[in-house]
Amino acid sequence: MSLREPELGGEAPAYSGELAPPPLVGGRFSRSRLGPPIYREHRYATWAFWFVLIAVVSPNLYHSLSDQLLLNVWLCYAIAGIGFYWVFGLAGRFAFCQTFMMAMGGYTSAYVTAHLGPSWYLLGLLLAMLACGAIAAIVGTILSRAQDFYFAIGTLAVAEVGTVVLSHTTTFSGPSGNTIGIAAPNLFGHSLTTYLSDFWLCFVALALVVLIGIVLERSPVRRHAIAGRENAAVARSGGVPVARTQVMLFAFGSMLGGLSGAILGSINGTVDVSSYGTSLAIGIFLMLFIGGVGSIWGPVVGAAFYVAIPQFLSSLAQYENIVYGGLLLVVIIVFPLGLVGSLRHLLARITRRPPPNATPDLIQRLSRILPTQLRKPHLPEQGDAAAG
Repeated sequence: MSLREPELGGEAPAYSGELAPPPLVGGRFSRSRLGPPIYREHRYATWAFWFVLIAVVSPNLYHSLSDQLLLNVWLCYAIAGIGFYWVFGLAGRFAFCQTFMMAMGGYTSAYVTAHLGPSWYLLGLLLAMLACGAIAAIVGTILSRAQDFYFAIGTLAVAEVGTVVLSHTTTFSGPSGNTIGIAAPNLFGHSLTTYLSDFWLCFVALALVVLIGIVLERSPVRRHAIAGRENAAVARSGGVPVARTQVMLFAFGSMLGGLSGAILGSINGTVDVSSYGTSLAIGIFLMLFIGGVGSIWGPVVGAAFYVAIPQFLSSLAQYENIVYGGLLLVVIIVFPLGLVGSLRHLLARITRRPPPNATPDLIQRLSRILPTQLRKPHLPEQGDAAAG
């Protein structure tokens, strides 16, 4: 009796997680549902639906210049957040240098367009991504054997050192790390001089990034990353290239940080190293935390929350930070899986379908990074046992 053709009336072997086989239909495995559970999700249809909705609604909903600028900032932050999701959400590595990659991408793109001309804008974006990916690959290789907490400290050191270097390389980053007068995005001879035209650039970039992310999650890279994240020793013993997968995702995520910073710099017309500090690094973490660490849509929704809510609270003036902090606590307590994760579980209960595969709680992941351990139960020493 083979595994693929069990006896009628017999019990199917127990499986769980990514390797669960498709359900039995008429005593045989359903060939229409072969593959891991993620292969049976309609992710491409979801991608098409949401981006068509964004393309139709967003340009008609925001008319003022400030609202259009915030819309572009949301899309750029979402790109950087997806990069952080690949590093932390999939690979389980807390990289504290995503904002440095954004600054590096902005300076690289600005340097290319300043010396070659605005018509080389796409080359500037490509070189910005390649520069950030190369830096991340070198740093990730050096820190590949570092434990989670020390990897976070190492990337934080890279961000701090990189910020100091960018502040002093005036020929590359301008006086005191401030580059001004960056040319507007130029695509195929057309200059994007309005925030609305910039929206379509950000929109297409985010749509392509999410589409690439969906393809990546349907590849073996996702399963290798999850295996290495959950138990690296067991994954290595099973032949999974844990270190190579983590370095690759770190490089890919940093490339998205560079792309985000390059687009933001061209939209704002300036890149200032002080704008990419610890505050924004914590903000990118909050985007993933609020949106949900278990889905590529988490940072997209989290970035919208992070950008939009302070604008709605601006009328509260001096109480804005208090109310914003309270809203964050409410979201964290009420939606521990993030907004996207909680919505997916709610839809699963309504449609009476199995809930999505459980992902480790964010607090549990952070407990692996922080240098703390659960207190072991006290075991009586030999002397105590003899005395007893």
